[in-house]
Amino acid sequence: MKILFVMRHSGYVRNFESTLRMLCDRGHNVELAFQIGGTHWLLDPTDVASQLTETYPRFSRSVIPVRDDAWGYAAREVRVALDYLRYLAPAYRNAPKLRSRAEREVPDRLLERTRRGFFSTTSGRALLARTLRMLSRAVPTETRIDVFLEARRPDVLALTPLIEPGAPQAEYVRSARALGIPTALCVASWDNLTNKGLIHGPVDLVTVWNHLMKEEAIALHGVQPERIVVTGAQPFDHWFEWRPTVARNDFCRQIGLPDDRPYILYVCSSRFIAPEEVPFVRSWLQQLRQAGIDAGVLVRPHPQNADQWRHVDLSEYGPVVVWPAAGATPSNAESRADYFHSIVHSAAVIGINTTAEIESAIVGRSVFTILAPEFQATQEGTLHFEHLRNANDGLVHAAQSFSEHIGQLERTLRNPQVDDARCRRFVEAFVRPHGIDVPATPKVVEALEALGKRQLTPSQPSSWWAPIARPLLLQRGERLRRNALMAAERKTLQRRRKDVAARTERPQKRVSSR
Repeated sequence: MKILFVMRHSGYVRNFESTLRMLCDRGHNVELAFQIGGTHWLLDPTDVASQLTETYPRFSRSVIPVRDDAWGYAAREVRVALDYLRYLAPAYRNAPKLRSRAEREVPDRLLERTRRGFFSTTSGRALLARTLRMLSRAVPTETRIDVFLEARRPDVLALTPLIEPGAPQAEYVRSARALGIPTALCVASWDNLTNKGLIHGPVDLVTVWNHLMKEEAIALHGVQPERIVVTGAQPFDHWFEWRPTVARNDFCRQIGLPDDRPYILYVCSSRFIAPEEVPFVRSWLQQLRQAGIDAGVLVRPHPQNADQWRHVDLSEYGPVVVWPAAGATPSNAESRADYFHSIVHSAAVIGINTTAEIESAIVGRSVFTILAPEFQATQEGTLHFEHLRNANDGLVHAAQSFSEHIGQLERTLRNPQVDDARCRRFVEAFVRPHGIDVPATPKVVEALEALGKRQLTPSQPSSWWAPIARPLLLQRGERLRRNALMAAERKTLQRRRKDVAARTERPQKRVSSR
């Protein structure tokens, strides 16, 4: 069987490394494709795809064409508008930051129409969404993408994340359906279905971690239940096998914390969730010390939000270290070992809203958060945060104040095993829904294999009024493309001017009066 896996960039490889390896181990031909410049060194510092190429003769990587013609610009604007409309639904009533992010690329005239008049009503927005979907179906497929897929003729086209704003990967879904190639969305992470764009499909298969995410795919994206397979969280399979290889006292000495007391691990969040996390951590540390908690503290920066920590001095708060100082993505054996030991040797874990809280539950550590006003929009204002609070009675201890948090933390420091059952319940529901000892990777592979055995009839969805809509869409797309090219030229010119200015600047020589 031949499987073509199209990813937005290489940062997603680590989420599916075990899946790619197992597909190759089972004798399938796997091709991994990114767009030009699709290497994400921050999230993929060890270039996992190159390692797989060297390990498996059946594995290859390639570069995909990206649609940049007038039709592509028009189609993307339509999808951006549909993505925006979802954030006007009741489910996102308390999600202003998500809604604001979705508005960034929406045409001003559409924003105005959805804020007043008929299109500000539920029925008006539903009519607008139906119209936009019809316009989307009127866009023809892209020849270069058709040729790319036709030349490979995979048994399965798998994609991730697909749900990015504007969904550029949706062009591959359209072309695949026109060629009769089965398509699969492999959902990469627990927040993808709620805080990104829509699934612009339809796709033939959606793999999700758990039953909560299955309900999201049905309710928020309109996916038919029979097309969804619950697999478990394959990115975390390896954590269930890890055991400490460095003693706690040796690890504490390695990172610069005293080994004669417990330490608390603070796991930082992404830039979108916590753009300014340092002031909050300072306040939190001050509250700890004022309450008489003298435990060590390990602050672990998020790899995509580490700049704010580079020159921070927290020595006034006692035994506190920021490590690794520049953040680190756990993408290979060494970085994963450092990350694992950070969690397993800690007495408790605290974070705002981050995947590290889930990984801490797998390791078996109590997890805490504070419902801070400065993070309200990215905690209670996001749907996926509620999974941490409620999935199978919840994982995190969510405090309304520092004083409540201190009380929760003191209880755990007195009895580090107090939340063992709580963590297990959460993991059984959210990470390993087929059983705590049943890994997810084989479930993902089996779902892709089953899809590859299906025979689909080529279909190219359109509408009876496509010949009427296409001239208008093409005209709009040409205008958008011209504007984009002009904007790119302006940026290039500005960059060149700055380079010239930097080269011509010379330090002023001091003239002696003698």
